[in-house]
Amino acid sequence: MVDNRLRPASNARPMTDRPLIESFTRAVLSGDSTAIGTYFIGQDIQPPTFRWNPEAGSLGEAPLEALFRWWLAKRPAGGIPSIDMVDAIELKDALGYLMILDVLEDGWDYRYRLYGTEIARHAKRDYTGQKTSDLNVFSTIPIFYIACYRAVLERPEPLTTHNQPPIDVATSSWTRLVLPLAGPDGRIARFLVGNVPGSWRQPRDEPLSA
Repeated sequence: MVDNRLRPASNARPMTDRPLIESFTRAVLSGDSTAIGTYFIGQDIQPPTFRWNPEAGSLGEAPLEALFRWWLAKRPAGGIPSIDMVDAIELKDALGYLMILDVLEDGWDYRYRLYGTEIARHAKRDYTGQKTSDLNVFSTIPIFYIACYRAVLERPEPLTTHNQPPIDVATSSWTRLVLPLAGPDGRIARFLVGNVPGSWRQPRDEPLSA
């Protein structure tokens, strides 16, 4: 069962640290991970990695490949697909691993329109309907995610990331694909985010099985 409750912790922080988000955003836009790596290593956290414009067939995860093929097929020349093109049937091979986020507050906030069932199962919580600004987090990783969304707002191209999650998440890694969608005015209004877990692991806040 997914536990939606936020666990109290003395080091909990909101996902609204704008100076840190902006610093990470500039690093992602430049393609230089040095500053991000230095920050994460300073907190004894394995740094995330990222890559712009992956090639189809290079993602290594079937749900991400299916999602990417759909986005490439729907993409108009010189633009990005429209939010009106999203069809659950067409995306059935990626649905359990799919997040759909609405862009709010000029990209400083996001609402989870959909939080895939497989993501929720490993994360031990379901954020569907919630805003990122309402959440407290216990790691810098979610702040890095916000920076990635903001980077794609400025550079509307596919972006992949790979990271180790916090210890209370039941997977050893997340591999993500961030894809922008256009609203009626042509501006990015929503993101499709494929998020595939690595190998299962016992979360550290739960008793180890015998």
